[in-house]
Amino acid sequence: MSLVQELADQLRVAREELPLPQVSAAAERLRTATGLLAWVLHHSAVPVSVPDLSRAVERLDHAAAALRVAQDRLDEYALALGMPVDAHGRADESWPAALPAQPARGEVTGSADCRLADWWGERVTLVTGEEFSAAALSGDRADAAQSSAELLRRCVSAAHDGDRRRLHRHLAAAGPAVGLGLSAVAPALLRQLATDLVGYPPRLEDLARVRRAALPLPAELLPQLPTEAAEEIVARICHTRPQRAADRSPVHPVDSATAAALLVAALLRANGRTADELAQVIEAERAAAGAAQQRAAERAEVNRAALRITDSGRRRSAVDELGRVPRPAARRRSGG
Repeated sequence: MSLVQELADQLRVAREELPLPQVSAAAERLRTATGLLAWVLHHSAVPVSVPDLSRAVERLDHAAAALRVAQDRLDEYALALGMPVDAHGRADESWPAALPAQPARGEVTGSADCRLADWWGERVTLVTGEEFSAAALSGDRADAAQSSAELLRRCVSAAHDGDRRRLHRHLAAAGPAVGLGLSAVAPALLRQLATDLVGYPPRLEDLARVRRAALPLPAELLPQLPTEAAEEIVARICHTRPQRAADRSPVHPVDSATAAALLVAALLRANGRTADELAQVIEAERAAAGAAQQRAAERAEVNRAALRITDSGRRRSAVDELGRVPRPAARRRSGG
């Protein structure tokens, strides 16, 4: 083996040992955890205690970018040596292989003393009243929604068609990591749709109108869905405190996520829109959120400018006051 070939082989080994698949997999795991924490943050009584993973995801993304740059530099060096780059595969294209194998939902794992149940699928079955074979659900998971926004679009379409079985299959196939995100992505859209319905941001006096427009569809399509799940979401849309009995247990996370998707479908219909127009509502909500952030930034800048002017005036007054202090003392010393 020549010296050049040996060096190229060392470059290949060094490139393959770069932990890009592991870093990318960790970032994907953190994104999934961020979606779950978003739901927890939405319902937590003490939001400060919920951890924020956005910085960790950002750092992992930066690390993955740095590893890709290192791979590119090694490729350039190998090309300079006259060695083909395609001889060693792109590790970043196969990062899902770094994810540990996960058991299929519904399967029993571990010992008999510690078994994991498919709590998500069981609750979806209870709420929808539908049940499918394991083979059918396994095929659905191959085409499951990869994001909460995509799952919301599919659920809204199924709800508008009155297809309870399709709604069940979409929810069961998505799993908790994607499904719980419905409770995080839907509220902003619901507020936008409620604003379109009443003509302004909904308030307490609009609660009855929003309830009449939103609540019939969940009750009609999913009679087994607890009514308080949708009622609490509608109350928050109108900025009112949900009424819950002291002895009543909190709403189940699956119930809340399912109700959020159905309420989006109901308010779309109340505004005379179809499921295909959901993307337009999402864009309108993003534009409204961006405009609100811009106005908040402008107000903050005005306040900072006013504060700086006030502080400067106070500093000048303090300097003037200090400048007047030594004079009487000097006169007293000269008089003595």
